[in-house]
Amino acid sequence: MTRILPRASGPLLLVLAFALPLAAQKGVSEPRIGLEIKPPKAWVELPGHVDRGATIRLFAAPRALAGKGEGTHTPILRAMFFAASGDASKDVVDGLPRMTAFRSLEDFATRGLGVKDAKKEQDKAGALAFTKITGVHGDFTFHGAAFAVDGGEAAVCFDCFTSQYDKLKKEFDAAIGGTVGVARVAAARPSAPWETDAEWATKDAPTRNGARKSWITATVEATTKEPSTSFKPGKSKHWTVLSAADAGFTKKTVAAAEAMRTWMTQKLPDLVKDAPQPAVLRIFGSMDHYNAYLTTTPATRDYDQKRRELHFVNDPDNGGSGGYGMLFRAVMWHAFDDMDDGILPAMPRWFDNGIWEFLRSSQSDGKKVEFTSSDVEKGRIAYYGQNNQAVPATWHLIQEAIQKSPEDNKNEQVWGYTPECARMIRWWVLHDGGKAFERPNLFVDYVRAVGQAHVRMGADPMLDVGGPSLTEDENKKRNKAQYKWRDDLLGQINTIVIPLDEAKWKVANEKWLAFNQSGK
Repeated sequence: MTRILPRASGPLLLVLAFALPLAAQKGVSEPRIGLEIKPPKAWVELPGHVDRGATIRLFAAPRALAGKGEGTHTPILRAMFFAASGDASKDVVDGLPRMTAFRSLEDFATRGLGVKDAKKEQDKAGALAFTKITGVHGDFTFHGAAFAVDGGEAAVCFDCFTSQYDKLKKEFDAAIGGTVGVARVAAARPSAPWETDAEWATKDAPTRNGARKSWITATVEATTKEPSTSFKPGKSKHWTVLSAADAGFTKKTVAAAEAMRTWMTQKLPDLVKDAPQPAVLRIFGSMDHYNAYLTTTPATRDYDQKRRELHFVNDPDNGGSGGYGMLFRAVMWHAFDDMDDGILPAMPRWFDNGIWEFLRSSQSDGKKVEFTSSDVEKGRIAYYGQNNQAVPATWHLIQEAIQKSPEDNKNEQVWGYTPECARMIRWWVLHDGGKAFERPNLFVDYVRAVGQAHVRMGADPMLDVGGPSLTEDENKKRNKAQYKWRDDLLGQINTIVIPLDEAKWKVANEKWLAFNQSGK
């Protein structure tokens, strides 16, 4: 989903930028990279093991700063490690760049961020020699130091708006200059079995399920044992809680998440008939820090499948403790992932966007939940009535015929029918939409079919293609394969759950039109 970064006034941000202290925090020993690092004072810690696993510890400035153009960005500090055994042979496959592990700080700067013409010079932090690497990528400036350590290379690096760089450079140099060496102790996080087992797809379901459950348990345990200066541990009935928010907000969040889970057991029992597998409910203290975290990971959902984490943010601009759309989506995505790990990466555009909008304006008092229609959804449906137009037909939405994949393989437009798709989900879940298709349990049946179709089709062939500087031809090549995969996948899903019977679709559509005229 498209995320809109919060704005703040330029003069205020300018004052805050100059007010940032130059002093560093107390040293943070990190044996996994072999260094003790000193983040600038008042910087907060965010979840690590991002940037394809290279960033072991991640820190962010107290607040976002404005660039010369519109938008904001929170300066970040990465503490990284690159194994000496890195292999460049698979960086490009079939002419397309792949998201392979980074092998050095310079490799991360160029292949990960898109820094061009990086400047390198030798320097020292006390007795430690390092290579200073700086460069520009887009509107940002990268400022880092690479240290030779046991088993590879460690690094401390900063990233910020270029327009803010001169104000922050002294802090960056002071933090890097305070770095000292410590004994390195390797400690890798558990790897997902489907990423490391070449024969994973050929193994039977019980074997895969057993291996996946073991990985899930190990992943959550590893997360809870990792050191953090900002997230406080806690518990709920269904999740391990890690929160950077205040105690009151954390308590309300946990209660709302549990209320959503309870609602699903009552309304969608086939979706959550088993107890949830281990996961972390992570609560960020501000949108500035959540947005900073998102710059380090390709994950775009409110639930990170690879980390087994549900995410929520203390965001006063998005309803504060009453606006729980983001949290409820995370709870639902977690349930989908427990049902079948192929569901989230294979969800059709109409279904994904529909659920997102359906849950966006959700409310909770900690005991019950309410799925109110957003003003966007209500306004769109009202527009059709005011202009004597019919709401798009069921098949145009569910078969995505209303917005087909671009034939020229260029980047597609943002999905344009989110309010209508939210209305379709509302009809299925809260009303009698399933019965119209002669499937009372249609919502859960559809979710299950997504996973079944993913097994038949296999994973997105372009899943590991990426990088900051795809050429136009590379981008089209990737899009072509990805569009074909998802279009074929959608056909498989609909074949499984809603066979193409024109007469039945027309009957269902009449009921769909009537529902939208009912005012419900």
